[in-house]
Amino acid sequence: MLVGVGAFWDVRQRRIPNALVIVGLVLGLGWQTWGGAGLVMGLAGAATGLGLLIVPFALNMLGGGDVKLAMVVGAFAQPAGVCAILLVTALLTGVISAVFWFTVRFRPVESPPNIPVAVPLAAATFLLTGPFL
Repeated sequence: MLVGVGAFWDVRQRRIPNALVIVGLVLGLGWQTWGGAGLVMGLAGAATGLGLLIVPFALNMLGGGDVKLAMVVGAFAQPAGVCAILLVTALLTGVISAVFWFTVRFRPVESPPNIPVAVPLAAATFLLTGPFL
């Protein structure tokens, strides 16, 4: 549900609010702490989400909100889960980019599109974990 709200916000406002990220991290770390996996697994998942997306962010390929939302997903899904989710996210983003490329191939485009990556991130999260994350 959190990534769905983040995706909606990203499409509408082109940003993901810090308040949503903070609430998501607190809930995710709380879920891990009281759910049996432990706080360390939640922190490791958040760090994995950050670690995997910090280079594309530094290369200006992603926005900071996408990285922060991946940290929230990692806090819930743990390291292995967030790796799988981000792999599917990358595949879905590639499909969206290809569709865009084919639709504007013969029309002039002033600037390359900014794809709201929170949308494929939400779709990948839903596909791999169900509606409860």
